[in-house]
Amino acid sequence: MKKVYLSLLLATFFFTSFSQNYTPVTLNYTTGKFEDAKKDIDKLAADPKAMDKAETYLWKLNVYSELFGDATLRAKYPDAGKDAMAALLKYTEKDPGLAKLKEYGLRPIILLYSETFNMGRDYFQNKDWANAYNSLNMCQDVSEFIGKNSLNSNGKYTIDTTVVLYTAYAAQNAGKIDEANKRYKSLADWKINDKEYEDIYKYILDYDTKRKDEASFKKYLSIAKEVYPADMAVWSQFEMNYMSSNTGIADILGKYKAADAGGKMTEDDYISYAETFATPTKDQLSSLDSVQQSNVKLAAADAFAKAYNLNNKNGIYAFNAGVLYYALFGVLDDRYYNLRGESADLKKQRDDVTRQQQEMSSKSIEWLEKGYNTLKAKEPREKNENASLGRSVDYLANLYMWKRDKSRGVNPKDYDAFDAKYKIYDSEHDKYKNQ
Repeated sequence: MKKVYLSLLLATFFFTSFSQNYTPVTLNYTTGKFEDAKKDIDKLAADPKAMDKAETYLWKLNVYSELFGDATLRAKYPDAGKDAMAALLKYTEKDPGLAKLKEYGLRPIILLYSETFNMGRDYFQNKDWANAYNSLNMCQDVSEFIGKNSLNSNGKYTIDTTVVLYTAYAAQNAGKIDEANKRYKSLADWKINDKEYEDIYKYILDYDTKRKDEASFKKYLSIAKEVYPADMAVWSQFEMNYMSSNTGIADILGKYKAADAGGKMTEDDYISYAETFATPTKDQLSSLDSVQQSNVKLAAADAFAKAYNLNNKNGIYAFNAGVLYYALFGVLDDRYYNLRGESADLKKQRDDVTRQQQEMSSKSIEWLEKGYNTLKAKEPREKNENASLGRSVDYLANLYMWKRDKSRGVNPKDYDAFDAKYKIYDSEHDKYKNQ
């Protein structure tokens, strides 16, 4: 009894600034009778005379945070946490300097922070994303209040990275993509560059790409390149994906030519453009005529070839350039056979197509052989490299056979040279299939 009596005396002394109307809630709060204290503060909160006093909301914060902090009482009063936060915000309006809160202690703030974090963490571990987000979102609000008002031992701070990251991840998995994006961007604004944070930049860039937010995309792409300079290939791919998704292929082609002329493109830059031009979408191609479509393939071949010139250890680059020229050769071959007839005009058109085929076949051979020689010399080879090597010999055999046949009866020396090449590559058919 002495201990209880002493605590009551201390409580009475502690809350001397409160008017006598707060005595019932004071006594019930300090003796742990939080449900009774709730009844007392609810009556006061409904009293017009007490409604405008900071003490009323401070007491509501104290009482409701205790209800929230007790698992049993929280189950009985599920909105206690929200009500405590509302009381805190209302109290802050009445006492912006938080003088009374700082004087009487931060226990309610600590309770709100620790309970929301622990609950959010438990929900998070159980992959209950909706509840994890709700709890961690409230924890973030409390954390920001603490930081803004310098209520922790380290003074003022702007962002609690751990809480924000957990909240963003929970939001993402709960399908709240806008909420996730907002938090990821708040982290990226601080240029956080720990390895485990890299995926947030990828999320942001993908988000901005889908929403065609060019200004935001450029901002966070620049930050990503700054804080993760070793992953330029990744950021170049995101940049190209943005252009592919939000810019016409003709415009991208123009940007490529300008960038190429600038002389500062890297291997990764060339590959990003090459892959974009090599695999355009149906929508991108639908607005182009046949000549423009051929120009896109030529640009892809050009980009792969220039990437190979910067890294001639990668035979796939040269192979891809050769394949693209080979595809264009095939288009011309189809055009040639569609010009059947004996008229002088048709013959003239066929001659023109043959001239173009000679040029395209020579380019295809040039790059397929570069790819062939590079890949053949590599040991060991990856599965895709063996497949490319096997396709190279088949394409080269076809091209040399075509050149041989075109030179029959015209140039015996060329015929023999092309025939010899044809036999070399034809003899290697299926040679690399099982390697």
